[in-house]
Amino acid sequence: MSEETGFVDIKIFPQRLLKPETVEKLLNRIYELDGIVRVLVHGPSIPDRVYYGPARGTEVRHSDRKTITVRGEEVELRVKVGEIIVGILPEALAERMETIEEILEDVLPCSYRVFVGAFTKKDITISDYLKYGLKFEDKIDPRVIGMVDPSSRLKDTVVNIK
Repeated sequence: MSEETGFVDIKIFPQRLLKPETVEKLLNRIYELDGIVRVLVHGPSIPDRVYYGPARGTEVRHSDRKTITVRGEEVELRVKVGEIIVGILPEALAERMETIEEILEDVLPCSYRVFVGAFTKKDITISDYLKYGLKFEDKIDPRVIGMVDPSSRLKDTVVNIK
């Protein structure tokens, strides 16, 4: 746990890639809990277009590239979700861990593993300075610190759900 950010990570690792409907249901149930700071979804990218080769520029019509609704906000799902990392306040961890296990048992159609620890960067990185410049700390949402790719557009990779 980082003293500056004050939360720990729970990594949920399903034994298979999840369908968008399952991801939507799982995220909405997790966001109902108190003490959740941020939730990250990881997995292989589902591009909207072919970016190289003879079919370059052709639209990709993948059935799992959908828009899901999380806490009333529409989010375009651009990955096949294979891992979910939930940032939670340490004082809520003990109380919510059992509830999270119940949610996973109820929602996930497959077996899974859960790990508790530090799986994301929570402190300011060099990439943050490359992306935002000097003295940015008070100008951005602290939940995105340590999560940037200096060459990407933030709106393409991070969706803030309040």
